[in-house]
Amino acid sequence: MNNLIESFQQNVDEVKSFFAKQESAPTVEMFGPTKSAKSTTITELLEPASNMLLGYNVGDVAQTTLVRLVLMLNSRMNGEDVIIRCLPYKDKEIMFLTMLLEIKKELKRAIYEARDDLESFQIDNKIICNILNPINRSYHCYEYVSANEAIYERFVKLMENAVLYIINEPELLSDVADIEYKNRRKLNKELKKLEIYEELIDKRFHSDETIRVSLFEWYQDVVNSLLNSFANAWNHIIEDTDGNITAYIVNGKISETDSGIIGTIIKLIYDENSAYSLVFDEINYVTAPSSNFAEAYDEYMKQQGLDNLGRKLKINIIDTMGITQVSAEKDDISNEMEKVFQRPTDAYLFLCATNELPSTYDNCISLLMSKRKKYENKVFMICRTKADEILRNTMINKWRKDTGKNVVDEEKYSDYLRSAFEEFKHEQLECSQDKRLEEYTICGGLPIQFLCTAPDMSKDMREKVFKNGELDSSKVFYILFEIMKQIDRKYVGNSNRMWLYSKDLKHKPLNIKSNATALNTTISNALVTCNTQQKNQYMQYDRANIVYHWNSVYCFYKKLSWGEGHETRAAVYGSFKLYVKNMVESWIRKMIPKEDMLRDIEISYEYLDTTDITEEKLTEMKLEFTKTFRNLISQNWNCMLSRIAKQLTYDCLQPDLTHIYSKYYYDCAFKKSLNLFNDKFSTDTYWENHLLKLILRECDEILQKMYVFDEV
Repeated sequence: MNNLIESFQQNVDEVKSFFAKQESAPTVEMFGPTKSAKSTTITELLEPASNMLLGYNVGDVAQTTLVRLVLMLNSRMNGEDVIIRCLPYKDKEIMFLTMLLEIKKELKRAIYEARDDLESFQIDNKIICNILNPINRSYHCYEYVSANEAIYERFVKLMENAVLYIINEPELLSDVADIEYKNRRKLNKELKKLEIYEELIDKRFHSDETIRVSLFEWYQDVVNSLLNSFANAWNHIIEDTDGNITAYIVNGKISETDSGIIGTIIKLIYDENSAYSLVFDEINYVTAPSSNFAEAYDEYMKQQGLDNLGRKLKINIIDTMGITQVSAEKDDISNEMEKVFQRPTDAYLFLCATNELPSTYDNCISLLMSKRKKYENKVFMICRTKADEILRNTMINKWRKDTGKNVVDEEKYSDYLRSAFEEFKHEQLECSQDKRLEEYTICGGLPIQFLCTAPDMSKDMREKVFKNGELDSSKVFYILFEIMKQIDRKYVGNSNRMWLYSKDLKHKPLNIKSNATALNTTISNALVTCNTQQKNQYMQYDRANIVYHWNSVYCFYKKLSWGEGHETRAAVYGSFKLYVKNMVESWIRKMIPKEDMLRDIEISYEYLDTTDITEEKLTEMKLEFTKTFRNLISQNWNCMLSRIAKQLTYDCLQPDLTHIYSKYYYDCAFKKSLNLFNDKFSTDTYWENHLLKLILRECDEILQKMYVFDEV
C-alpha cells in the first residue's frame, strides 16, 4: 500500500484499481434519527487526526454538510495517508431542477400572500434565504451566496425579473386570477383561489425561456466558483467515455498538527457556509482504521481461525444525514429513508438513541416494516446508542429517591450503577423476541444491540462496573464484524468469501461474459408489443381537457425516482393512478426467460491471478463459483428485475426527464413525460440499448460480491 500511495500522483490506473478493490469490501450504511450518535460511533473507527477533520461535519444541532460521506477503511494504509474522492452528480441538471422547484414553491407562497398589493411586491431577504436554504435540506447555499456580493445581487436581480414577469405578463396576475377563479368556481365549488395562483405562477414562470436560461447560467457559475476553490488541488480528474467528469481525487498526508491539502478540502466542504451540496453527491474518505479497530479485527480473525490468510481489515461505512433532520413527522422520516435506500450497500445499521422519543422510534420501526422490500436481501441490524445516559438517569433517580441528593456518593457509585444495569438488562438486553417482534423481523432475527457512546460516562462505568465490554463504545467493532460475517453468508453460505487478485490494474479478477445478444433482440421486440397493448395505463392521462395539480405531479416525479408509483384523489384537478415501474416490471418478468438468460451468462476467469492456485484447486473453485453464482441469480431474480424496471423507467431516462421538468410547467411536464415513456417504450432501440446491459450489470454486481478483490 505504501508503494501505491507514493505512485498515486503519477498512475491513475493504480488509483482506479485501488478503488475497485476497496469497493469490493463489505459496505455498511449507517442511518437513524438526528442525535443518534452516528458521528460519535464513527470516531471509534478512526485515528485522532482523521477524527479532527471529520469532526467539522458535526454541528450543535445537525451535521453541517448535506453531502453523503463514505468512510473507506483499509488497514494496509498508513495512519497519516488519506485519499479523498469527490463524486459529482451524474446528471448536471438534477440539482438545478431541485433548485427550480424550491424557487417556484417559494414564489407561489410569497406572491399569494401579497396578492392584494402585487404592484408594490418586493423580493426580500427572507424569500432569498428560503430558496437558497430550503427547509427540506435538499441543498444549502444561502451563506455562501450571500457572502459573495456580486453572486448574491445577481440572484436577487434574477428573482426580481422573474417576479416582474410573473406579476405583469401579459396582464396583472391578480386580475387574471380573480377572473379565472370566478369562472371556474361556477363549475367546481371546492376550488381555492390559492390553486389558481399556483397554476398561473407556474405557467408564467416557464413561459419566458430567458428566466430559466439565466438562472441556469447563474447556477453554473456558482458551481464553477465552488470547484475553483481548489481547482489545482486534484491529483486526478476522472472522466467517462463521453468526457463527463465522474470523480475528483486527491491524496495527501495528515497529522494532528498539519492536515495539508486534505484538511483544506474537508474544511471547505464541511464549513457551516459550505454550498458543496450543489456540486458533490458523495465524498469518499479513505484512510487506515484506528489501531484499536485493526487490533480487534486481527484478534477476531484469530478466533475465527483465519489469521493465517494475510487478510487485513477493509470496510466501507456510509454516513448519512439524520432522518429527522428535516422534521420528526412520519412523512418526512419516510422521505429521508427513501433516500437512504437509493444508495447501493451490503448492509444497514440503524442507529437510534436509547433515550429517543418513543413516538419517533415507533414511527421509524413502523416505516422500516412497511419498506422491507427495499432491504429484504440485505443484512440489517438495529443498534440503540447512548445506553449510558439511560443508565446514568436510572442510577441518579434511584439515588435521589433514597437520599434526596442529586450527586451519587463515590463509595456508593458502583452499587447504584450495578443496580441500574440490572434493571436495564432486564428491560432491554434480555427483552424477549416475542415482545420485540417487529424489530427482530426487520433484523432477520439478529439481536438488538446496545452501546454506550458518551466517552466520559462510559469510561467511568467501564472502570467501576463493566469488565466484559457489555455496553462499551468499542462494542461497535464486534457489531461490524458480525455484519461482515452475515454479508459473507449472504453470498457464499456459511463460509467466508475468498480474497482474489487480478493480473493487471484495469480488470477485476472475475468478470461477466454473455452471448445473449439474439435473446435481447427477441425480448426487446416483445416489450414493444407489451407497450402497444398496455400503454393506455399511462397515456390515458395525456388529456388536453384536464389540468393536473402541481403537487400531484411533484409527488409522481419524486416517487418515480424511488421506483414507486403515485395515486391521487384530486377533487378539483385531474386525478391519476400511475405505477410505471410496476408496469414495466410485469412486462420484463413475463418476457425474460430466466433459464435461457442464465445459460447465456458465464463467468470469465481471464484476469484472475492464479499464481498461488493449483490446477486442481482452480477447477474446483470454478465449479463452486458457477454453482453459487447461478443459485444467487435465481434467488435474487425478482429483486434484480425490480431494480432493472426502476432503472428503465427513471435512471435511463433521467436526463430527458430532468430537462422536461426543468423547462415546462408541472401540468405540461407531466404530459410530456408520459409521451417520453411512450416514445422510448415503442422502439426496439431503447430496450436493446439498455435491457441486456442492466441485466449483466446486476449479475456482475452479484458476482463481485462473491469474493473480495484484494491488493497483492
